[in-house]
Amino acid sequence: MNRLNSTLFASFKVFLYLLICLGIIGALATLIVIPGWVRTEEVLVPNITGESYYEAVRILGDAGLQPAKTIQEASSDAPKGEIVSQNPEANFRIKSYQPVEITVSIGAELVPVPSVIGKSRGAAFESLATAGFSPNRVAFVHSEDYLRDTVIAQSPPEGGGQRRGSSVNLLVSRGPRPQVVQLPNFQGQLAADVLAALETVGLKVETEYSSHPKIPQGAIITHEPAGGVMVRTGDRVLLEISGVQGTTENISRLLPFTYTVSEEGKLSRHIRIVIIDEYSERTEVDQRYAPGTVINLEQKGVRVFGKTRVIVYENGEKLPEVVYR
Repeated sequence: MNRLNSTLFASFKVFLYLLICLGIIGALATLIVIPGWVRTEEVLVPNITGESYYEAVRILGDAGLQPAKTIQEASSDAPKGEIVSQNPEANFRIKSYQPVEITVSIGAELVPVPSVIGKSRGAAFESLATAGFSPNRVAFVHSEDYLRDTVIAQSPPEGGGQRRGSSVNLLVSRGPRPQVVQLPNFQGQLAADVLAALETVGLKVETEYSSHPKIPQGAIITHEPAGGVMVRTGDRVLLEISGVQGTTENISRLLPFTYTVSEEGKLSRHIRIVIIDEYSERTEVDQRYAPGTVINLEQKGVRVFGKTRVIVYENGEKLPEVVYR
C-alpha cells in the first residue's frame, strides 16, 4: 500500500513540475514572443490621389501596403479610372498589414438633355437649370411657325447622355418676318375673306358692327387705315362690318383653345391640331413641343367661322375632340 502511495506521489510531483514549466513558457511567450509578433513595422501611406487605379496599386505595393475594397463614384472633375480620394490620407503612418481604402472615378455622370422646343426662352432656361444644364449661346431667327421668344431648336438635342453642367445652345424665334403691304380697298367685300387675307400677312384685326342700307350683311363698310396705305406685320387694322355682332354670318372669331402637352417623360412630343369649321378643314399646328408646353391658339391668332371642331393628335394618337358653337 505504501508502495502505491509513493508511486502516486511521485507521479503527482512530475505532473506539478510540468504545469510549472508550461506556466513559465507561457509567461515568456506573453512577455517576449507575442509582443515581437504584434510589433509590426509602421509605414508612411503614399499619396495616390490623381493616379490611375493600376498605378495606385503598384505604388501601394512598393510601400508594403495593399488596397482595400475599391469604391466607385461619379466625378465631373476626374477622368474615368483616376483615384479621387484615399483613406487613410497621404503621409499617415499605419501598420503594413492594414489596407488602404481607395475611391475610383467612373467619369462624369451622364444625364439626358430635356426638350425645351416650343417653350418660352424663360421657361427653357428654368427647365435646363432644373436638369443640371445651362444655356450657352442663344441665336434668334424669324419664324412663321413659332411665336416670338419661343425656342425653335436646341443643341445638343433632347435625350442622349451629357455631362451634368454642360451647356445647351438655343435657337429662338423672333416671330414672323415683318412684311410691308399696301392695303387695297376692301369696301363691299365679305369680312370672312378680308380677315383671312389680313391675318395671313400678320396684321392685327379689330372689328366693329353697324347697319348699312346698301352694303349686305357680313361685308365691309369701311376700314382704317384706308385703301392705298402701306402697313407692316403687327399693325392694327379696324374693319367696320355691316350687321350685328354675334348674329352676322361669316364673321370670324378668335378660337379660345389651349392644350397642354403631356408631361410624361422628358422627350418632346409631336403635336398636330386640326381645325374644322364652316370655312374649311385645316391643320393649324404640326410640330414637336417639349413636355408640359401650353399651346394657346387664341394667342397664335387662330380665327374660326361658325361651329368649330378642334382635333388634337399627340404622337399620332387622336384625343377627344372639342366643339365650339
